[in-house]
Amino acid sequence: MKRFLKAFLIGMGLLFTGNCFYLYQAQDNLIFHYKTLPQSYHYEMSQKFEERTYTVDQGIHLNALYFPHTTEGESVGVVLCYHGRGTNLSRDWGKAAKIYVDKGYDFVVYDYRGFGKSDGKIDAQNIYSDPIKMYEIVTSDYKNKKVIVLGRSMGTNFATYVAAIKKPDGLILEAPFYSMVDMACLTKPYIPRFLLEKILKYPMKTNQFITKVDCPILMFHGTNDLTVPYCESVRLFDIIKHKQKNNFVKLDGVDHFSLKQHPDYEPAIDAFLKDL
Repeated sequence: MKRFLKAFLIGMGLLFTGNCFYLYQAQDNLIFHYKTLPQSYHYEMSQKFEERTYTVDQGIHLNALYFPHTTEGESVGVVLCYHGRGTNLSRDWGKAAKIYVDKGYDFVVYDYRGFGKSDGKIDAQNIYSDPIKMYEIVTSDYKNKKVIVLGRSMGTNFATYVAAIKKPDGLILEAPFYSMVDMACLTKPYIPRFLLEKILKYPMKTNQFITKVDCPILMFHGTNDLTVPYCESVRLFDIIKHKQKNNFVKLDGVDHFSLKQHPDYEPAIDAFLKDL
């Protein structure tokens, strides 16, 4: 019996160690879910758009889509979107852009390194430098105009970091998470938190970045979200709810991919933009 127990414990220890080693080795693909496209890929969108390329580093070009405002006269400003993991520009971004271009804003969304047609891969050196550079490049054409930073899912971490550093006029977060460490704790509950903190190369602590954001924040989350639990937004908003212009919109019965279908979604954005 003792021999069996010893063998069992050794086996479980090896299994645990192997799982930790796999998580460390595979975390880049597990976290980012890279989704590439051939350079010849032709985009089709429901709104008028231009395909653009931005150079953020030597030999590194990031692919982007630019949607011009549909109102008369000059644009009110620009919305820069940081998208989620496991996606790219091949989806119809015209649907996301429409709500903003119809209100006088230009809309720009880009693919991170290793996504879509963009060069390279995300690493610890460029994970936050690229979002900052994209903000600086895109907003250089919008002096004295409104700048809105929009983040979705994984992109909410980048958007929050950029907002903390660059001070835009507004920050919109769709299904944000507290930190990647906390997300790992939810998906890998058998690994102690202190060990996960050592394993993860990308802790992505949105909770720390958001305390440094001075602009108004609008946060959305669906109660039926199985990808990023609703409680993540609740915990995150608790940090900044004391600030008067911050608002959290609970979308009952909506999952991770259906936020825009909720009747409270667009009116909340309308009100947010009018108050800026």
